[in-house]
Amino acid sequence: MSLVLPDEIHERVNAALDEGFPLSMMAVSADSLPVVSFRGSTQTFGDDALAIWVRGETSSTLAAIAQNPNVAVIYTNMPARKFYIFRGQAAVTTDPADRDRIWEGQHDLEKQRDMERTGTAVVIRLDSVQGSGVNLTRD
Repeated sequence: MSLVLPDEIHERVNAALDEGFPLSMMAVSADSLPVVSFRGSTQTFGDDALAIWVRGETSSTLAAIAQNPNVAVIYTNMPARKFYIFRGQAAVTTDPADRDRIWEGQHDLEKQRDMERTGTAVVIRLDSVQGSGVNLTRD
């Protein structure tokens, strides 16, 4: 089965912060320790990827994915009884068009925290998505 995100996942992920359900991202540090962060900037990026905007020059998330690109991102909305676990490969993108698209695609609250656009754009190419009625894996 090919990995194409259903419309419901696009809608839920892209509205997560407005609805009060920011996604959590997990990576692994060079010391094999978990690096967990809430990501209000999380958004779908095409049909088979997620993207985040990482603020600040020093970031444990960026350091972790530089050592090990394998990450997981979790969406949980218990009132709606919806959850998704996304697994994939994270990579910094320096492509100007992708950076602009990711910065523009994040929530306004997140944009206000980096009006100078000094952050880093990260694309997570998804390998699998499991959860509420979904079991997708990349071919």
